[in-house]
Amino acid sequence: MIVLFLHGFGDEAQRALSLFNTKDRLYSIIAPDMPGCGMSSNNIKEPTMQYYCDIVQEFIKKVIGDKGFYIVAQSLGAVPALYNAIKNANVKQVFGVVPIMPRDESPADIEQKRRWMLASTPEQWYETQLNLFSEYDNDWIITEAAKQKILQTPKSFFEYRIKTFSKLASEIFDMTFVKNLYEKFYKTNRNYMVFLSRNDKFFRFDKAEKYINLYKISTYELNDSGHAMFYKNTPKIHNYINNFIKKTEGFY
Repeated sequence: MIVLFLHGFGDEAQRALSLFNTKDRLYSIIAPDMPGCGMSSNNIKEPTMQYYCDIVQEFIKKVIGDKGFYIVAQSLGAVPALYNAIKNANVKQVFGVVPIMPRDESPADIEQKRRWMLASTPEQWYETQLNLFSEYDNDWIITEAAKQKILQTPKSFFEYRIKTFSKLASEIFDMTFVKNLYEKFYKTNRNYMVFLSRNDKFFRFDKAEKYINLYKISTYELNDSGHAMFYKNTPKIHNYINNFIKKTEGFY
């Protein structure tokens, strides 16, 4: 059983390491770095949501082929995941981990998220990292050692992120692509569930609740996490996925 892991905004495939390290999993994991991220050799200057969708479609064609598979999509990774689930009948289930969803935000909300996602100074970057967590799982990030390490982040890091990911960030805040994608997905598909937290400061539950109810999205709340849900709750996420695959594949 194959699980394709699609990471989030400006992140990298290593986010799946905690899943890789689970010992009782029935599934193998394939985790590519998206363009502009990690060790990706794709040097497109400004990736877009549509480009990510197309790249993942090509990756599936070349690497997975005609096999049935599952997708675990973190945050922005839900966009190429749902896009390809619409087009590819071999996608058995999409598991969204704090996925991007349709939501209605105020200009002030958007400006705050823009500062977090496109931080331009070490101090702003620490604020970003701090807000990835909730009060229930921030034990590491609030230490002085963690703060000082983050404050050493070089200027070139911020310059690269702003240059590379500004267009993607604008699409996230605009919401048009995301809202259209969810509407299209739910016209024909139901094979999607999400792990979310009411304490996620990046994609706030209350801003998306209208759409969760509209599409009757299946949810599993892990409210002792923030947006960085894998930090604390990998075991629960893994157990759910593992048991789902067991049942789907007829192992019990």
